[in-house]
Amino acid sequence: MTRSLTTVQHSTSSMKSLVSLASLMAFIGFASSVQAQTYGRDNNNTVTVTVATITNVAVSSGSVNLTMALANVTAGQDLMGPVTNTATSLLWGINSSLKKITVGTNLAAPKYTLKLLAVSPTTGTAAAEVTLSTTAADFMTNVGRTSGTCTLQYSGYALASKGVGSDSHTITFTIATQ
Repeated sequence: MTRSLTTVQHSTSSMKSLVSLASLMAFIGFASSVQAQTYGRDNNNTVTVTVATITNVAVSSGSVNLTMALANVTAGQDLMGPVTNTATSLLWGINSSLKKITVGTNLAAPKYTLKLLAVSPTTGTAAAEVTLSTTAADFMTNVGRTSGTCTLQYSGYALASKGVGSDSHTITFTIATQ
């Protein structure tokens, strides 16, 4: 019986050695598999960020109403007005060379006169007050690589001799090469 006990003790000692050896091999195998994640010698890559030309313009509100009333009329004069509205703003963003913003209307033969002025631009140079027509006119110059805003001041004028009525304009702002 002593002999079988010795054999068991010997086997247990051999098992401990085998388990230690297996653990060591597993650790070495794991460490080499972690290093095996590196492919080749070059451990970097190239990333390119490309920014396209951006020319964006927007109006803060879609509708402006100008109403000529008795308060805008001087007795004995044909010219009535002006009546003004500054409730709308123009916003733009440009990331390229100097540009300009032009403005025009779609109404080919307006009955009344509509003018527009850029008030307090944050960047660029405002043109003098523009009388709107179907031919685009310079509205802002020297805008580029910036974002900015200005208040839009619309002014309406009418002649008493033109009578009553209304003009409906679609105003278009365009960013163009300066």
